[in-house]
Amino acid sequence: MQRKVRFLVLLLSFSSIFGWNLHSQNYDLNFTKPILSEKGKFVYYELPPISTEAGVLIFLDRNLGAISADCASSDSWGDLYQWGRATDGHEKRYADTTYTIAKTFEAGNSLFIVDEKKANDWMLNPDYDLWQQDDRNNPCPCGYRLPTSAEWRALLSLGYEVKYTSGGYFYLDIDHGKLLLPAAGLRNGYNGNFQHIGTRGYYWAADAVSKGTSGCIDFNKDDITTNITIYGFRVFGRSVRCVKK
Repeated sequence: MQRKVRFLVLLLSFSSIFGWNLHSQNYDLNFTKPILSEKGKFVYYELPPISTEAGVLIFLDRNLGAISADCASSDSWGDLYQWGRATDGHEKRYADTTYTIAKTFEAGNSLFIVDEKKANDWMLNPDYDLWQQDDRNNPCPCGYRLPTSAEWRALLSLGYEVKYTSGGYFYLDIDHGKLLLPAAGLRNGYNGNFQHIGTRGYYWAADAVSKGTSGCIDFNKDDITTNITIYGFRVFGRSVRCVKK
């Protein structure tokens, strides 16, 4: 016991001498801590918390797969995910396509699945539990998740404006710059083509709504909608912005 006490005193002495702070790693407040994803290929940072009717939300500063948070750059657009699917390569803009529908939630390939029959899902049998609390296929870094539709609506109730950069790229400014969402476009799930790049934004929510559809928000230079009036077809590729659990 005396040996443990002497060790603790010695540790505290060294802390005082060398300026060590034994309580410095307060990650709830440390918004400059880098968050790594995909084996360190992408680096994200936390934005300051946003208080909403749905709770306090702490978002990452950029879309999944984006190498920049600057909405004036195409580097901020990032990847386009089919709803409920894991980070398996299909989300990359250079990913090739396949007409083979997945039999399970593990697609087993890195191809963007095209739905010729317009069933609106990349899976043969819909799975409503993906991207939910059990974290199956959650594409976000550890400790993060997709926002819910209710959280998206609560954010929009704080005020928003669709703006554009000097280069002509549009983006959504929520609550006077607290959250910026670039218009990263859409990948069509019926043919694999890209649409509205730089002019419209399409962002997934975690909620499964009905067969083939899930929650989302969409915006363009003229208007914005949420899943109150519009649902996203799961086979389409949309952006993902993660929030802290």
